[in-house]
Amino acid sequence: MATISVGGLATGLDTNSIVDKLVKLEGRSVDLLTAQRVAAQNQQSALQTFNGKVLAFLAAVDKLRTPGDVLVRTATSSSPTVLGASAGSGAGVGSTTVTVTNLAKASIGAAANGTSSSSATIATGSGNFAFRVGSGAVQTIAIDATTTLQDLATAVNNLNAGVTASVVNLGTAATPDYRLRIASNATGTSSALTIVTDNTTLGVAVTQAAENATLTVGGFAGSITREGNTVNDVIPGVALSLAATGGPVTVTVATDADKITANVQAAVTAFNDLVSFVEGQSTVTQDTSSDERSVAVGPLALDGTVRSILGALHSAVSDAIPGATGSYTLLAQMGITTNRDGTLAFDSAKLKSALASDDVAVGALFAGSGTIAGVADRVHDYLAGVTQAGGLIAIRTNAVGDQIRTLEDQIAAGQRYLDQYEENLRATFTNLELLVSGLQAQGSFLLAALGRTSTG
Repeated sequence: MATISVGGLATGLDTNSIVDKLVKLEGRSVDLLTAQRVAAQNQQSALQTFNGKVLAFLAAVDKLRTPGDVLVRTATSSSPTVLGASAGSGAGVGSTTVTVTNLAKASIGAAANGTSSSSATIATGSGNFAFRVGSGAVQTIAIDATTTLQDLATAVNNLNAGVTASVVNLGTAATPDYRLRIASNATGTSSALTIVTDNTTLGVAVTQAAENATLTVGGFAGSITREGNTVNDVIPGVALSLAATGGPVTVTVATDADKITANVQAAVTAFNDLVSFVEGQSTVTQDTSSDERSVAVGPLALDGTVRSILGALHSAVSDAIPGATGSYTLLAQMGITTNRDGTLAFDSAKLKSALASDDVAVGALFAGSGTIAGVADRVHDYLAGVTQAGGLIAIRTNAVGDQIRTLEDQIAAGQRYLDQYEENLRATFTNLELLVSGLQAQGSFLLAALGRTSTG
């Protein structure tokens, strides 16, 4: 039942204002809980952002986890028109000469006889058109007097047998000469096309024989044969793209210091972004602009989990590698040092100098060697653990989520109490107004009665 408030009509009191102030005073506990909820929500949001920045740092570090990832190589060709070269993981520094004596070719079959259109028929009666690719099964297509040139090409393609058929007009629009062309999809002799049966009027025959690529490589006696024009198993870690015959062509593999520096810089930048974010979320400031001084605390200022993770990361990137025997055992030797604010400074010139002096040792420092883990391995193993489901960050984030839900329950219960408290106050003041109003009415009646008696 709704409570009727008469607003001090009888007593002259501002009962609405009195009730509002009493409710506000009683509601301070709810206000405190609400402030705690806002702080917890800010902390939850900050933890989620923190987790994202940790994952970004992990992704950058993972590009430095193997010697092949760290020691990025670049390959150049002295004659790109003959062959191109690209270096991948496992490529070693050095030069190799290559001579291309033959390019790999696909097998092509073509019709000796043409038709006036692609819809012209190609047989005088029933029969077959059959072919084989390499040592595969014979592929047979039934034809008859209604089969058109386009029908045959479509039927060949529908077999998905390793060849592609097309209809080509060798003539002009005025004097058309449509021919069938069938080409093996792969180069090399193992994909050679053989026309087994041709009961058409086209006279299809192989016009280009399949061939393998042939090349000679410095240091090897004799020639090397491959079925394709992309050769990636002659120079370790280097893919050769054969484009023409010729040579000798010099393929040079070198350390790509600029790319390596960029990868290291990306990891340093991601680490500094993480540290700067935590610093920005950990400020403690005091407001002295009013009589009631207050202290504002950043959402991560008192978070022990975040502090422990940052501490572990600082140790991982600054401590020496236990058991390392190479030229470099500290990132500081690579130009990576720690600033007073916890961020990293990076001297790229120092890294490039180390690469020029002993790039293998640089790779071992980041990616490890044998059973000894490198800095990137150490960081990866730690962060993979703290960011996984059930890891430190998830546990802390879930705990804050539980805290938010508990606060929301307490706020809801407190609000229900306040609503009842306000309703009771308004009912009490309403009853007071009614009582005073009744007394005033009785007083007026008595005064009126007394007045009549004295004059009667």
